[in-house]
Amino acid sequence: MAVALGNVQTVLVCVPGQGVQGYCPDGQAQTVTQAYMIAPSESTALDLMAQPFDPSAAGAYFGFAFSSTVFVYLLSLGCGVLIQMVRRA
Repeated sequence: MAVALGNVQTVLVCVPGQGVQGYCPDGQAQTVTQAYMIAPSESTALDLMAQPFDPSAAGAYFGFAFSSTVFVYLLSLGCGVLIQMVRRA
């Protein structure tokens, strides 16, 4: 189910060229186009997703995942040694 984050609205855009200047600076012309405008209530969620990449946090996640994997491997290796000892006794 798709959730709408905004809606399509008609907006004024300044483009390089000649024509109706309106509110545009010198050398630019005013044109009308349609754009998808994001609702203000959804902008904070999108801003949080657009945070820059943090290498130290990524390293912490990788280190935790790698050390957890090595721990489980060594734990299962130790359990296997104990089971083999019990079988041979």
